[in-house]
Amino acid sequence: MPSLRIRGATLAGIACAARLAKLGHIVELDTGGDDLGAHWSPAQDRLAPVLTLPATWRDLFKKSGRTLDAELARSSLELIEAPPAIHRFVDGAELPLPTERGRQFAILTARYGQPVAERWRDTLDALDEVWLAARRFGVESPASPTGGANLRALWLDRTLADVAERVGHPHLAEIVLSLAPLAGTRSRRAPGLLASRLVVERTFGRWRLVDADGAALPATRLLGLLEERLATRRVRVVEGLGAEEHSVDCLPRAPLLTRAALAPATSHSWEDRAGEEPFSEVIDHTGRWPVVTWRVPTAEGVSVLTRDYNHAHRAVSWGLEPRSARSVLRRVPIDRAGAPSRASACSPAGPEPWAELASAALAVYEVHERLTGEDCRPTNRSRR
Repeated sequence: MPSLRIRGATLAGIACAARLAKLGHIVELDTGGDDLGAHWSPAQDRLAPVLTLPATWRDLFKKSGRTLDAELARSSLELIEAPPAIHRFVDGAELPLPTERGRQFAILTARYGQPVAERWRDTLDALDEVWLAARRFGVESPASPTGGANLRALWLDRTLADVAERVGHPHLAEIVLSLAPLAGTRSRRAPGLLASRLVVERTFGRWRLVDADGAALPATRLLGLLEERLATRRVRVVEGLGAEEHSVDCLPRAPLLTRAALAPATSHSWEDRAGEEPFSEVIDHTGRWPVVTWRVPTAEGVSVLTRDYNHAHRAVSWGLEPRSARSVLRRVPIDRAGAPSRASACSPAGPEPWAELASAALAVYEVHERLTGEDCRPTNRSRR
């Protein structure tokens, strides 16, 4: 059996290699000179201490050999619910916003009154349908949206400003508008689709990784487990396959007329541990653009991670700038006739780590079916 070649030691590349090897293929992962482990630059820079939609991680570990729960237990690790993010506003007010639907309604009712809480709830309920459409077009299927009905289902016919106008309070509007820079753009035409992030968090929660003593760990620890999975699956890791053909290209690339996303300036510092510092996430809306700060207590002290969206630079490893509906539709398709499959932060699912894992799964389905005629998609497996 000829080797399958995966280009890119990115999160998508590692996921594709592990999945295809479990399916019985001989796999080579071309790192292009990038190190596996501690220095996976594109993935590590984007993996915050908080995980969203852990089901994509669970699916990856299950489909590459051992379930995530078993792998975490073997390493004395655990995923636990993260506390609510605290939003800080220019008027000095702070809002801890839970992700669970009922808790959101209760705290917003207490803070702003029931009419505002109802408008927020109803807006996110409407975004449930947007998320279902996103799953059809990029997350669970490589299909591209065509026709006015599908574009409207994705809220590509409206902007984040339109969504912000629906929510009924300046503080909540600021949370919605901040989703544009968090997604890598400062465009006023950023599509309403970006607001689906709110309902993804409401549906699947926010999670963080801890060890047996309850000490917080960086989410990049999961990447270390994936490195071990590559060795278990006997993936051959090589540097630079030159001009040889690749089965899956997992390097993020910006197509013509499309710009890379605006990545925030990031910093990491340590502070002495004073007492029992709780884990916290603060999203500061007092400047022109948000600043996100995580304070993570560890055995050595308090790790402080900051993403400053006021100082940003273009970085294709953060995906493509979603400055308009047209730019979203230009995301690189998973499968295209006459070209290798593609999976990366530039894929239709978007740049979030969970989305990159989803794009990797779709690429694996396409490659495996093309080579073997076997459909290994989960829906077909459950039907059998």
